[in-house]
Amino acid sequence: MSRLRAQMRHRSFPRFHVTKIQYFIFAIACCSILALGFFSFTQSNSTIEKAKVLSDVETPAASIIFTQRETLVYATRLAQWSNGGTSRRSVQIARNILAQRLAVIDTSGRSMGERAQAPYWTALNAADKIVASAPPGVLPEATHSEINGEISPIIDEILAQSRALVVSYQRTVDREMVNNAKRVAEQDRRNLFLFFIFIITGTLFLLLNARTNFKNYRIASEKIEEEQMQLDKTLADLKAAEQAVIELQDINETKNAFISTVNHELRTPLTSIIGYIDLVRELREENPSADLSQYLEILDRNAQILLHVVESILSISKIDSNKGHKATEKVEINQIIDNAMFIMAPAIEKSSQKITFKADEELFVEGDPGQLNQVFINLLGNANKFSPRGSLIEVSLNSTTLKGGYEFARIVVQDLGIGIPKEDIENLATRFFRAKNTDSGQYPGTGLGLAIVQEILDLHRGKLTIESTLGEGTKITVLIPLYLSDYEKLIRERSSDVIERAIHALEDASPATAHSVTHTIGGAIGLYGFEEAAQELLKYSKTLDSGGTDLEGFEIEKNRLVTLLKRAAEEMGNKTHE
Repeated sequence: MSRLRAQMRHRSFPRFHVTKIQYFIFAIACCSILALGFFSFTQSNSTIEKAKVLSDVETPAASIIFTQRETLVYATRLAQWSNGGTSRRSVQIARNILAQRLAVIDTSGRSMGERAQAPYWTALNAADKIVASAPPGVLPEATHSEINGEISPIIDEILAQSRALVVSYQRTVDREMVNNAKRVAEQDRRNLFLFFIFIITGTLFLLLNARTNFKNYRIASEKIEEEQMQLDKTLADLKAAEQAVIELQDINETKNAFISTVNHELRTPLTSIIGYIDLVRELREENPSADLSQYLEILDRNAQILLHVVESILSISKIDSNKGHKATEKVEINQIIDNAMFIMAPAIEKSSQKITFKADEELFVEGDPGQLNQVFINLLGNANKFSPRGSLIEVSLNSTTLKGGYEFARIVVQDLGIGIPKEDIENLATRFFRAKNTDSGQYPGTGLGLAIVQEILDLHRGKLTIESTLGEGTKITVLIPLYLSDYEKLIRERSSDVIERAIHALEDASPATAHSVTHTIGGAIGLYGFEEAAQELLKYSKTLDSGGTDLEGFEIEKNRLVTLLKRAAEEMGNKTHE
């Protein structure tokens, strides 16, 4: 409207006189602003392409990291095999996994194999020939020294070329970033020059125009007012953008903390593995017949820790991707617990522990069997890890009914382990959190086990309760809603509507209609599981049928019954949200 008024006012003024100099200056200003707009548009498109290039950098970088990891695994297997620590098949499996990783094509259209240098492939081929020429199974001890002498420089070359692949890619990315920065600087200088030309010529034109045409002052005032409004809008947009930047910074800090933690958890076993490989190599050179079983056991333990970290991270990632997805499969929880116990049996037997499972009945829940299996594997794994040798782990299963008539499968896992400090219990479901008495290095772990359990139970609308006494043991209780048939689900969905209509009908009831209303809604809500409220309503209906009550007594009783119905509705609502 302001612009329209300005145009109308402008038309009411006599046409002002413009000199040739003013035309010339105006033309320069127009050309500069048009050029500035064109180059700004071109630069914005270029910026979008650069952003796309930078985003495309992430995928090859991840592929290179995974390729380096698989290379380390393959080199480790070669070292173990050359010392008789593993079979040739284990080495070939690691080689096949590495080959698959090298064949993966990233968003740039190139595979990791194409990025690798010729020495890398030469070293791999040399290793392949040595492995292929060796006898199947574990390498005979008589050939350890010979094979070790051949394979050690090849392993070093493989590792060196793997590191060179990362360095080469990083240098390529750095060069691209520097070139982009130079191009942006040149574009900014050009746009700034055009902007200065526009400011200078525009100011000169306005000064000349103000001197010769004073009447345009009011039009300029209105334009200034309009620009002020636009500026206020821009400031508001800037504040919103600033808030968005703060939120993005928070997200970035969370991401960096996650990466830092994962980096630490991965680096620690990897550093140990590399160190012990060097130690084994030195021992073999000094004494070819030295007993390396202790070091190989340490290497295996660190490899298992590394595998557990990766599997935990993958589980967290899978859970995050499934958030919002409701699993509806009918699952026998007894079988899930049996499967978890079967998987954990070797570890429990190794610790000379005993596990018992007591189930009152077969129960079915609604959910994802794979995720539920992960829950009990994690719980039994913790019980096994933090309990002394020869101790007892007890697992029990029964059904329980909570307020509102909702039935749950109740699973209790109890151990006689080290227990948990009271102040740490509330944080146990936090990712990467570990209790104070488990963080000494005696109990390896990532702090993701119970976080995975909690998040899976959240997806299944379940509950996790932890009770523990330091030095005496821990009791973990899991509640999972029982499976409901389509008919039972329909009843639950309609319960809320029925109770709400009952409340409104009772609130609107008068002494004359109280008998029929209480009798009708008492019978209706009883069918939907509100037995206590239904009995109270029918009891009051009989009281009215036998003699009735006065107005004051009716209001008191009606308020009591309405409160009772609202409490039942509230309990049902709370349980539904749980």
